[in-house]
Amino acid sequence: MYKSYLNRKDLPRGLRNNNPGNLIKTNETWLGKVPHANNPDTRFEQFIELRYGIRAKFRDIITDINKGKNTITSLIHEFAPPFENNTASYIATVVKLTGISALSKIELTQETLISLAKAISYVENGSDFTKYVTDKDYQDAMDILGINLPKKK
Repeated sequence: MYKSYLNRKDLPRGLRNNNPGNLIKTNETWLGKVPHANNPDTRFEQFIELRYGIRAKFRDIITDINKGKNTITSLIHEFAPPFENNTASYIATVVKLTGISALSKIELTQETLISLAKAISYVENGSDFTKYVTDKDYQDAMDILGINLPKKK
């Protein structure tokens, strides 16, 4: 059985959308995406289960890294632009939580991807989200990622 917090009003928006990375609505045909016609959120994607929302964030991170946004600074500027976020604070938090320096090239491994997704989810949903999203949830998402990434050596 996989987790779903869909439409639970008592949780942060990212959790109640099963989208802890707060991916905005697009025409992307994410696996497990709730069709826009059935999604009451006016701005962010919803997913039928938490693992699909985490998977979408994984794929979004991988796409951006492969496009050259391969440092925490450039990656977070893409996810959280200064016109709507405190990007410097966001970057500092992700650096602190991942242990990756802001301007170092990101080595894309399973562990790094999970660490980045966890840090982004922490910033997007607050520290309480860790009570709801576990290491198993990240592994469940990794299992359906559809991309083979190396493990850290």
